[in-house]
Amino acid sequence: MPSVKQSKRTERGVAQQQRAVAELNLVARDIERCEKTIGELQKELQSINSKYQGPRTTREDIAYLEDLLKCANKKLTWEKHIASLQKRTPALLEEVVKVVNDPNAAPDPETRANVLKSLQAVQGAMERLQNVK
Repeated sequence: MPSVKQSKRTERGVAQQQRAVAELNLVARDIERCEKTIGELQKELQSINSKYQGPRTTREDIAYLEDLLKCANKKLTWEKHIASLQKRTPALLEEVVKVVNDPNAAPDPETRANVLKSLQAVQGAMERLQNVK
């Protein structure tokens, strides 16, 4: 019969495993959002360039530059979000490795499958984001 101390350790391990899976899923969704955002920015930039083709008046030049500035601000926000993801992902992956390899609270096969599924989702989202860039 497991002691109270062992039960609590196991409960903590399970909670850590669930948090790790949830964090991986969150990172995957954030990456997918970044992928969507950069795609929208590319379309917006194409729209702006097609809207202001050919010779322009000074007012049209100003409107064109204002639209480009709005697009650049959105891209800057996107770049900050990507930088944040790049900072937090390695630490998260280290945490996942630690949790999965914890001898005191080894994950059950279902949790291992969830971790693998989440890691594959992150990998797939990263690959798609690289293709969009």
